[in-house]
Amino acid sequence: MAKKTLRDIPLQEITLRKYEQPYGLEEKELVRKFLLSLGLLQPGESRDIIVDIFHLFLKARKRNKTLDVEDIVTELEGKTGASAPNVSRQIKRLRDLKIVEKNHNGYRITEFGKIDNIVSNYLVPFVINQSAERLREYAKELDRR
Repeated sequence: MAKKTLRDIPLQEITLRKYEQPYGLEEKELVRKFLLSLGLLQPGESRDIIVDIFHLFLKARKRNKTLDVEDIVTELEGKTGASAPNVSRQIKRLRDLKIVEKNHNGYRITEFGKIDNIVSNYLVPFVINQSAERLREYAKELDRR
């Protein structure tokens, strides 16, 4: 078996999926499709606690309220995957894409901002475009050889 080298580990990773237009969906299904679209949830995955976590962040944003791991665990008590370590792991995944940020009071949607702004101002230019540019560099190098 080939040994993984440091060069085989991606600097950043994103999965994009395109679904039907988001009209007529109930709020939780809209959250689910958004997370599926970003690759934070896999199609058919039964462990979808990240949907509940992100939904809580969206509701907290309306009240300009931050959440901590304990708040989320308490709110989702009894749901599969609602343990503190798993909630922390899911928050980290949201933080890695700059959708959620940590401040001195806990976690919140980045700057209590609009998700569209986060996608437009961070995800597209710094994740998607840079990944596409690196893909083009590989393509050019393949063509050059």
